[in-house]
Amino acid sequence: MRRVLLVLLLPALAGMVASVLARSGAFEHAALRELAPLLAILGMPLLWLWISWGVAYAGGWHDLAKAYPLQGEIPVAHRWRFQSIQMGLSSYRNSIHVAADSRRICFWPMVLFRAGNRPICIPWPDITVSPAKVLWLPMIRLHFARVPQHDILIRRSLAAKIRAAFGDAWPVG
Repeated sequence: MRRVLLVLLLPALAGMVASVLARSGAFEHAALRELAPLLAILGMPLLWLWISWGVAYAGGWHDLAKAYPLQGEIPVAHRWRFQSIQMGLSSYRNSIHVAADSRRICFWPMVLFRAGNRPICIPWPDITVSPAKVLWLPMIRLHFARVPQHDILIRRSLAAKIRAAFGDAWPVG
């Protein structure tokens, strides 16, 4: 919970500092006015990286990536691109790639979100499956043995595709 508060409160604090600087006339000096475009050009990518890292940390992706790092190559047997998943407070809509083979399932984000989100590869024996609902949408909850505090919610349609491809490996739930 502290992580979530930190991720949510830091942008507000940065906004307050910027507001105080603007009111105090800090940008009235000619040198600072000339640096403003450069600060904006450098600041936006840094802000994007910080947001991407914050979402990964607050949602649990960071913890899952530590427990289940990618070892070797991502499986090429079956891939489903631009899928949606939910992890805690983080929702990755149409931005996650999923791959699976008979040993494991892997999740990795599209290029824009890779800053704080390393690929995750989870062996099938470490996964338990249960039905879940998000608002009115039926989902499938993937629960993990090594990181029990974090789950991944996937759409039933993706679960059906994975189950059709790997019926023997798919955890019974």
